[in-house]
Amino acid sequence: MNLLTDKRLFPGIVLLMLIVLPLILDNPFLNHMVIRAATFSIVIMGLTLFIGYTGQISLGHAAFFGLGAYLSGMMVKAGMPYPAAMLIAIMGVSLLGYIVGLIVLRTSGDYLALASIAVAVIIQVIIKNAGITGGPSGLTAVPPPSFFGWEILSDLAYYYYVLFAMVIGFFILKHIIESRTGDALQAIANNELAAQSLGIPVFRYKVLSFTVSTAFAALAGVLFVHYDGFIDPDRLGIDVSVLFLIMVFIGGIGSLYGSIIGAFSLTFLSEYAQEFGQYNILVYGSLLAIIILFLPKGLVDLPHKLRLRISK
Repeated sequence: MNLLTDKRLFPGIVLLMLIVLPLILDNPFLNHMVIRAATFSIVIMGLTLFIGYTGQISLGHAAFFGLGAYLSGMMVKAGMPYPAAMLIAIMGVSLLGYIVGLIVLRTSGDYLALASIAVAVIIQVIIKNAGITGGPSGLTAVPPPSFFGWEILSDLAYYYYVLFAMVIGFFILKHIIESRTGDALQAIANNELAAQSLGIPVFRYKVLSFTVSTAFAALAGVLFVHYDGFIDPDRLGIDVSVLFLIMVFIGGIGSLYGSIIGAFSLTFLSEYAQEFGQYNILVYGSLLAIIILFLPKGLVDLPHKLRLRISK
């Protein structure tokens, strides 16, 4: 059976490879990179719901990612159990996302992008100047996750922990997309006026989509900070939000599988693009241009293109 022709079998085999890979290779660097990529995948899946399936735009999701990290890190350092801190951080960021959505989603297009940047800058400035966050130096010595006395200390254990979170997040979003809510979101993405004429409460669904996407960003932030043990205000910057946006487009703007592909591709690329120093943004820009020209549906469409080429 050709794996390129079976859309159901191929993702399962890739997941199986990710599960088995660290046991076979025993490569700490590879484990580290997959942890990074899987963490970012969670942000990108949430962004894909908002951008790809709802047709909106956000250039401020790094702020919600960083805020989730700061909240969880500070609470655990203060003595709160990790599961409670994680839950409160996600709920707190989701509530903020809901409030922000009620304000900024009354705009659209370029105005929405600018509004999301403004919100992100405000959050970043507040965190940078707040004493309890560590200020410009960032939050340090954040403890690893601990579940009822069991700490996730090794990279291998964290690898499977983050991979599990990514898979659960994928199926939650897949359920949303395949439900009537998903149909409504895609109707909004296609034509807001037509969706409204069909009785779909457009504004309510847009706020819902934005809130869910910020919750996923917060979850990723929590996973990030308890793995690194450190977070600084730069992680909330516009450059990180732009990187998230590029991951969405490169992977495939309307695909959850594409979200994961984009996050993994750019995470590994960014590691090697550091050799270009200040010119690494040119690498990202060039890759994005190539993808748009030759794979407008993103890297997720590459197997389809290859299948067509093989069948000729």
